[in-house]
Amino acid sequence: MFNIAILGMGVVGGGVYEVLKNNAADISKKLGGNGETLVTVKHVLDRRSFEGHDLASIVTTDFQKILDDKSVSVVVETMGGAHPAFDFSKAALESGKSVVTSNKEVVAKYGDILLETAKRNNVCYLYEASVGGGIPVISPLLNCLTANKIERIAGILNGTTNYILTKMLFEGEAFDTALKSAQALGYAEADPTADVAGLDALRKICILGGIAFGKHIPTEKAAICEGITEIDKKDIAAASKAGYSVKLLGVAEKVEDKAYLMVAPHLVKNGTQIASTVDVFNAVSVKGNMVGELVFYGAGAGSLPTASAVVSDILSAIKCPVPETPRENCGDGFCLEAKEMPVKIYFRTDAPAGELCGEIIELGDGERAVITEVATYGSHCAALDALKAKNYKILARHFVLK
Repeated sequence: MFNIAILGMGVVGGGVYEVLKNNAADISKKLGGNGETLVTVKHVLDRRSFEGHDLASIVTTDFQKILDDKSVSVVVETMGGAHPAFDFSKAALESGKSVVTSNKEVVAKYGDILLETAKRNNVCYLYEASVGGGIPVISPLLNCLTANKIERIAGILNGTTNYILTKMLFEGEAFDTALKSAQALGYAEADPTADVAGLDALRKICILGGIAFGKHIPTEKAAICEGITEIDKKDIAAASKAGYSVKLLGVAEKVEDKAYLMVAPHLVKNGTQIASTVDVFNAVSVKGNMVGELVFYGAGAGSLPTASAVVSDILSAIKCPVPETPRENCGDGFCLEAKEMPVKIYFRTDAPAGELCGEIIELGDGERAVITEVATYGSHCAALDALKAKNYKILARHFVLK
């Protein structure tokens, strides 16, 4: 029998219990049992009482009670927010309990500290569900792809923004209208800033980039974080005319012995898996120097998909509690500044074709769009400034996935 505690019985925490209850027999067999329930929720930490729920009798507001219970081997942190989630996770690890989490904010901010704490106490800190919901991408990076040098990770890491962009592309909706639709369906919060401003995707790409490049990369080291609020329907149409779709991507790319990380709208060539990923689904492309490109696709959020990843980590912590090697902080100089990034860009302008270099898409009404070749972002900005100095307008600027 293995006892666990769940911190936060919300959407994901409730899903964890549902997965454990509904798949109890299969989980038992994976742990060497004969179908009996082997993983039991011993405590639930929450402010609410959950009257009438199966677990109502074990709900507590006293975290110390969980720390003191020697029979609890795994603590599941699904609270959200940085604090007290970080503090509780660190205390649990120090008490000799493994911690499993879906909390991307804590992993992005404090993953280096928590991995070191786990290693020191010979327990696990596992966080597959912090990126991509039910999509297994962290475990392959940590295990299956270790023979490769990871050259680039690029992906749709936020289902809310992908849903909004899908509505803009296929139904011609304006951003504000598509956002209201996402909120009505429960995909976006009343305050959607973390999604539409790119902050959610930024935390996730920093987690993935850190694993890929062997460094802890705080979000403030990213070169650019842009959301989708400035995307115009004209740019969606221009991209489509040129054979591209517009997606909000997190990108982490190695450039010799350095790297850059960014979140921003990108034009993605149609026919690729990422361009074809619509609605609230996620897709993450990983390029290794030996394996080439792999794409991980699926439900990037939701109670049961995310809980599925959490429960998989619980079983890993029970079956093979091998602490992950902590990663050192990336330090100064590892992450390129925005001006140093080698990128392609798209821009829309009223400048005549004779003033422009690259693939030109005529849009009518005196406007045209340009897709450039690869150059440093600084040189692209200088070229745009030169056009503005001639009194031409730069009506939009986005990136193009190479």
